[in-house]
Amino acid sequence: MKTTKILKLKNQIGKLVNLQLETQKLPPLSDVEKAKFDQSLAIDQLYYSSKLEGSALTKKMIDNAINAKELPVA
Repeated sequence: MKTTKILKLKNQIGKLVNLQLETQKLPPLSDVEKAKFDQSLAIDQLYYSSKLEGSALTKKMIDNAINAKELPVA
């Protein structure tokens, strides 16, 4: 049983290492691309955090709030 778990873990670690090696081959993001990516991550984090708290906000509503866009009146 332990051997099976160790082999699965070794396989998963190998996959992670291969993925890291592949990502190192990618070209770096420009400053604008990096900012857009970071903002997208922030919106996702806020969305899922609000879902855990029971909020009915959508990703679009969160994006509008972050970017100071007018929210529709419910």
